[in-house]
Amino acid sequence: MITDILLVLSLAVSGTWGMSNINKQCRDLLQCSIQKKCVNLPVLSRLVDGKNISAAMYDDIDKYTDYGCIFTTGCQDECNDCPLCLTSKLQIVDILSGEKSSNECPTLMDCALKCVSDSNQDIFQINKCLRQDCAFHCFDGSCPKCSGFITRVFNQMCAAGNFRQKVKGYSGPCYEMFHEIVHAKFADRFEKNGKTRGNSG
Repeated sequence: MITDILLVLSLAVSGTWGMSNINKQCRDLLQCSIQKKCVNLPVLSRLVDGKNISAAMYDDIDKYTDYGCIFTTGCQDECNDCPLCLTSKLQIVDILSGEKSSNECPTLMDCALKCVSDSNQDIFQINKCLRQDCAFHCFDGSCPKCSGFITRVFNQMCAAGNFRQKVKGYSGPCYEMFHEIVHAKFADRFEKNGKTRGNSG
């Protein structure tokens, strides 16, 4: 459960670094996520094989991507060399204690802080709130650096797992595939906000 919290909260504070810096300084981290099996590629490859893009595909990717491993246990050195990752780890403690440590991505940040403040320190409630209420704000256009980073994580697993050849009826690039997966997951919320698709990179 804590890995999901690390993911959403680290994304909420990730906006202080430009995507060009992420590409240069965080490449090793993204590669490490595959090499150290922070992403369970065998399971994900099996789950996407022959399947249409759906909300369930998003849920599977979320379930079998261990961000605790990416940020700490599996790729700690690579994380420390990636300003986005290192800064996020240092700021997570502040957010969990109810402190707003960044003015970037205010919608996502405010949502995460509300989850923490309303949780009565219940880690399961925080996790549920972040996944159900806040994750959408990574992709609704209000925090493009968040969606950009997550798209790059997906691109790594997509390429390594040969998803383009496995997902049924899909022949486009990996980043477009992720756009479609995000839209399938949050279609109702995009429609409610007057948008037709996600902004995921």
